[in-house]
Amino acid sequence: MDKKLLIVLILFLVLLLGFIFFVYRSEIANMKQLRIDYPNLKEEVFSLRKDSLKVWGIKLMLSFIVPMLFLLTKLSYKISLFVGERNWFVSGLLYGAIFFSLIFIINLPINFYSSFVLKHRYGLTEQTVLRWLELSIKGFLVSDLMTALFLWIPYYLIYTSPKTWWLKIGLLFIPVIIFMVFISPFIIDPIFNKYTSIEDERLGQKIEALLEKAGIEDASVYMVDKSRDTRTMNAYMTGIFKSKRIVLWDTTINNMTENEVLSITAHEIGHYVKGHIWKNILFSSIGTIFVLYLVYLSSNWVLKLSNGVFGFRSLYNYASVPLLIIMLNLFTFLGNPISNYISRRMEIQADRYEISLTKDRESAITAMEKLYNTSLGVPRPSKIYKIWYHTHPPLEERVEFYKTVEFEKIKE
Repeated sequence: MDKKLLIVLILFLVLLLGFIFFVYRSEIANMKQLRIDYPNLKEEVFSLRKDSLKVWGIKLMLSFIVPMLFLLTKLSYKISLFVGERNWFVSGLLYGAIFFSLIFIINLPINFYSSFVLKHRYGLTEQTVLRWLELSIKGFLVSDLMTALFLWIPYYLIYTSPKTWWLKIGLLFIPVIIFMVFISPFIIDPIFNKYTSIEDERLGQKIEALLEKAGIEDASVYMVDKSRDTRTMNAYMTGIFKSKRIVLWDTTINNMTENEVLSITAHEIGHYVKGHIWKNILFSSIGTIFVLYLVYLSSNWVLKLSNGVFGFRSLYNYASVPLLIIMLNLFTFLGNPISNYISRRMEIQADRYEISLTKDRESAITAMEKLYNTSLGVPRPSKIYKIWYHTHPPLEERVEFYKTVEFEKIKE
């Protein structure tokens, strides 16, 4: 390995550790101030925050260290030798199945601790171990094995277009995103949970009135059985064209007042009316092409300076999967402040539309407070954590926004 590459690798790991330490210290300092500003905040909120931060730091390090080990130990190359050179599809499928299975197993302990042990420790779920395993395995099959199934496509493009593959893959990604957004409510989502229509119930009828007022009366309204997995509450709008739908968690319906549920629903309607689904598709597409270009430049640079230490010298070798993952993780991580800033702006727009549609500021505030209280969330994170990881404005900001922002005009 070239000395320059070794120095960059060591420097990167040091900077990553420094970032984790800085964020952790900032969050600890923020929690000290929160104890003063919010004296009635439960101790469990601070305890969960600390535990979650530790898990976050470990996961962030593992997202880079694990694929690095696959490269430096030549394990990735050995897997590629094991699957052999059959054809693009078969070799890609076999390599992907083995590689992603190993990654799944390696990450299983930390995922179990973060999404099962911690949630039970703080009373956020009554989920059984079998149910957790069911969701984890389903997630693996839907995400990782599906990736393995189509792994041959980007690698074929890398082989046939070594200088422009990043653009072709990026452009190919656009219709894939649109297709997945369209079919997800029909095919993907029901794999994990049961969806029940509430259009004929009293609440459903009131939601239908909101949808009609917003001009999207063709959207469907569903309840999902999230109480099997969590005590927290949420709602979302998904799909496009004929597949668009409002989905309310049963925990939301069971623990909020009718007006609070309508406020939550109006917020999700706002996302669709404001075109956020299509804007997200656009931003994701542009961002993907840009990130892939950076991956193209950096991965070729790393491969050149590796001097064959990974066991392979061509990027189109399936053994390069960990290298591409590292670069994707890196540039996604560096792009978090931009993508999350855009997301927070969209949330602000949806918040304003919410109270403008319902003309009910108080229910919007109490609903948001319940969402945070039941999830033991902090009302305000540190500035660095907000910039890097918050897709939504903090509770403190949203409550003040609900109280002071002027209603926007909505066509009746």
